[in-house]
Amino acid sequence: MIQNFFLQFGRTFVLLLTLASLFIFVSCTPNTNKRSFTFIYNVELEPSNGKKIELWLPVPQSNEVQKISKLNIKCEDLSYEIKDEQKHNNKYVYIYSNDGISKNTMVTMTFNVERYEHQNINCPAVDPSKYLGASALVPTGKIFNSIIQENKLNNNDLKGLYDFVLSGMHYGKPESKDNQYYKEPWLSSKDTYGLKKVSRDKVVELYKKAKATDGSYTFGNGNSLYACDIGVGNCTDYHSYFISLSRTMEIPARFHMGFSIPDEKEGKVEGYHCWADYYVEGGGWYPVDISEADKDPEKIDYFFGNIFYNRVEMIVGRDFKLEGYEEETINLFIYPLLEIDDIKSDSFKKSFSYKNL
Repeated sequence: MIQNFFLQFGRTFVLLLTLASLFIFVSCTPNTNKRSFTFIYNVELEPSNGKKIELWLPVPQSNEVQKISKLNIKCEDLSYEIKDEQKHNNKYVYIYSNDGISKNTMVTMTFNVERYEHQNINCPAVDPSKYLGASALVPTGKIFNSIIQENKLNNNDLKGLYDFVLSGMHYGKPESKDNQYYKEPWLSSKDTYGLKKVSRDKVVELYKKAKATDGSYTFGNGNSLYACDIGVGNCTDYHSYFISLSRTMEIPARFHMGFSIPDEKEGKVEGYHCWADYYVEGGGWYPVDISEADKDPEKIDYFFGNIFYNRVEMIVGRDFKLEGYEEETINLFIYPLLEIDDIKSDSFKKSFSYKNL
């Protein structure tokens, strides 16, 4: 009897020890569906020689898929105010001095991010009807109606729309014939692109013309008409095209802009990234990242309805109006906007970096 007692006790002890070990393992295993990091947004301003200087930067906000904390803005002797962008409920920082600056001045915005991988989400504060109309470079109707009819797209098959944009676009930003994006594997001398069936030489020609005339009919401006005509561009072009088609089919769709964070523990961030989401009654907002799908075909299915945690969102929407900024509307707002004596200026250097927490 005593032997049976110790045998039963031993079994119970082993079971409890196993359960305790399992609990410790589960409790200590990190949540692989989120990422925490510090983001550093640097702008080095050149002297304005006594002229008024004004700077605008987007400020990220917490929402359903990210938590922003410990926002800190350092701008030496300049003053600053955090303001509300009214159309899409974004925030931005306005940095200024009426007396200007006499030396190089560093502006640094840092903040912590906890970002979550996500699928469709509910955003109770967002009115979907605000995201049905056209914007300056994201029109609706007309040619998009024709594209929808000719390709039998419909608002009950958003995967079909996603696949259509993916198949019709080609990732590339060729600024010249010796640019990396002009060559294989990005673009080919044997292929033509877009509805207009243009060559890669034509893509470069359109870029140079746009630069010379301050035009927008080239890659990187989120111009839907350019995207469907030419079919070569970056993330802004893919998702603007998707949004024009979605809204033409009376599906609300939004444009998101931020930064992709590399896999390493710390380092530089080379530039912005953007993506989109569309609204379904009863299901909420479903994300898509078509340009990333194009660059990584193994994740084509994933990026329809899923967004990874390796990013931070800075701003939502298009056609922004910022208090004090001389241009009536701003097409894209992710990089610094600078004015000296109310004239747009590029007298600054920008850099972005991150470090895991």
